Order: sequence, then C-alpha cells, then structure tokens
Amino acid sequence: MTSGSVVRRSWSSFSSGRRAAPPAARVRGREGHALWQRVWASFAGIDLPPRLGHEPGTATGSTLEPRPQVLPASGGWFVLPSLPSAGALTASGRDTAVLEVPSPDRRAVFVLRRVGEPAAEYGLELVLREVADQPEMATVRYTPLDGEQRTLLIPVAPSPVGPTASFVRLEGFAAGSTWQAAGPAAVPENPAWLSATLTDSVRAAHNEATREAWRQVGERTGQAIRETIDGAL
Repeated sequence: MTSGSVVRRSWSSFSSGRRAAPPAARVRGREGHALWQRVWASFAGIDLPPRLGHEPGTATGSTLEPRPQVLPASGGWFVLPSLPSAGALTASGRDTAVLEVPSPDRRAVFVLRRVGEPAAEYGLELVLREVADQPEMATVRYTPLDGEQRTLLIPVAPSPVGPTASFVRLEGFAAGSTWQAAGPAAVPENPAWLSATLTDSVRAAHNEATREAWRQVGERTGQAIRETIDGAL
C-alpha cells in the first residue's frame, strides 16, 4: 500500500484526526516512447517512466532528439522524411520501429517498421489517433533504389479491440528511398483507382486487420473493385 492511497489517508484521518498529505504528482513519461508503448500503457493503466532527454522542463540548450516532420506538397500530399543510412543500421530485429511521423492534421501516425530478417525489409503501420466509424484510405507513393515509383492504397477500418490501424509491406523500400503520403480520408463511393495499383495494394496487406479493412472497402464500392479485392486477397 502506498502512503498516498485512499485507504491509508482514510485510516490516518480516523486515527490521528489529521489528513494525510496528498500523493506527490508522478511525471508521465509519454514523450520519447513509441506509439505502441503509449497505447499499451493507456490500456494497462500505468505510467511510463520518463525517457532521458524528454523530461518536462528540460533546460534550453539540452540535446533533444528532433521529431521528424512532414513537408507539405501539392494536391494534398505531404513528404515523409527519408530513412537515413544510420537509421537503417541501428534498426535491428523484426518489428522494430525506426521512424514515427504524425500526419499534418495529427489524426494519424505513420510508423515505419523493419519486418525482414536477415535482409532489411520495411513495412508501414498506419494508426488513427481517433475512433473511426467507417473505413478510411491513405495513399503512399515511394521510389525504391531501382527508380520505379510505386503507389500503395492503405485502408484503415474500425476495430472492435485495440487501435484503428493497418500494416502493409513496402517492397523495395530502403535507406534513401523518397516517399510521400496523402490522407487518410473517407473512401469515395466511385474511386478511380487503377486496377494494377489496387491489386498491388491488397497484396501488400501484412496482417488480418488490413485484409479485413479491404473487405469493408469492397462492401462500400462497386462490383468491379470488389471483385479485384476478392481476387487479390
């Protein structure tokens, strides 16, 4: 039992007539932790310890690790920061988050993860920070080192448990690849998606939550798109 617990304060008040001192405020160390750690901590009802260089009230001039920022582009697109060679080298093991970037409107977070061993392969996790009541779609364009630009559609759909998120594999993505994104936004009723782009995007789904999101997208669009989705799943 902690000195600041409800039971302790009640007993102290009953036995001595004096009110026990309120518990000292704990520092919530959310800054500096990965998104999945913060979601887990919120679900478990615990406080994460502060990370070095991220404590509140850090004096000006301290060496803080800058948070990656997106750059606006034309047509609603925004440029995501490139993965530097140093980042690729320090990322080790499967499912390692190497880059975490919020969208300009802060509604979503783009998390780049290393998913392959021993070869360096990468996947992208798209997490919505708010509860969604219908499927939404983001688009990512990236240029691997072979110079051929690739476009992936990434759906996210409401989840009965856990955060609203999807996970796709970025084939050919590597340190130095350039990429940009748009959305997420509501799925249009009559989308003008290229058949090849749609097929590649469905096949890039890396978990069942993403495949289920595609099924929900198929239910809200026309027969031709629904058939392409079903054929690629």
